[in-house]
Amino acid sequence: MKVEKDLGSRRSVLKLDVFVLREFQNKKGIGFPRLITSGQTSHLKFVILQLVGPDINKLRRCLPGKKFCLSTALRLSLQTLKRIETLHDAGWLSRDIKASNFTVGRTNDSGTIYMIDFGFARRFRDRKGNVYEPRSSAPLVGSIQYASMAAHAFRDQCRRDDVESWFYMICELIKGELPWASVDPLANYHLIGEWKRYARYGGKEELLTGVPSEFEHILDIIDSTRFDERPDYRTISRLIETVFSRLNVDSKAPFEWQLEPSLIQKAGLIGDQGQSREISCNIQQGSAEDVINLSA
Repeated sequence: MKVEKDLGSRRSVLKLDVFVLREFQNKKGIGFPRLITSGQTSHLKFVILQLVGPDINKLRRCLPGKKFCLSTALRLSLQTLKRIETLHDAGWLSRDIKASNFTVGRTNDSGTIYMIDFGFARRFRDRKGNVYEPRSSAPLVGSIQYASMAAHAFRDQCRRDDVESWFYMICELIKGELPWASVDPLANYHLIGEWKRYARYGGKEELLTGVPSEFEHILDIIDSTRFDERPDYRTISRLIETVFSRLNVDSKAPFEWQLEPSLIQKAGLIGDQGQSREISCNIQQGSAEDVINLSA
């Protein structure tokens, strides 16, 4: 169950969860939790969802070096990218892609990755399928560690930006941390934005060292995607599949938490300590406002 105080005129996180998840209720096996019911009392709103396992960020933090083996990380990259594609094809942006917004399924479903928490979701096209024109400016919403360069520049986000955030997330799953991990995301969000720009030029090696060489091509594909263009999910997925064959990585191996089920229990006990740098934010130029992460 997820609960939220009545926010009056403020944007309701749970209302967006309901709007988004209703899109997928008649489709099975696509990795979005089942919406069981929702409602409100005089002071609270609530949503009851299908029970899922721990998020993949907590699982990562339980591992040596805080990183997954390459087989697990690559398979996570494929499943999470597919969830993002499915969300986009339904007409929604996440604007808050990060590992803590993806969970594993429970027990016999532990090989399925679920996408959760849509508090910053936004429709990007009208009922006729036309992509909305970008606004002249927009707040920086989501998690600073994974925010796109456009978000850092206070520009409107598009599908490309979700995939860019996904790219940073996957680099972290493989490497254990991002080059800007030590930077305070709220006090120095501009510096993290500069790091990401630097990573396209002189700092590319610092971002991509330790990840398969195919990821440089993936980053180029993301960066070349236009605002109104559908990202090339298929080519990105094929490049990831190439890594399996080139490096002789078993694409059918169990996930690490399937080989060591105690990881699920450890991740369930780890709590939110150490995740403060991933807090979801809504930043206007010159100010910052923390937004409660109800899924934490």
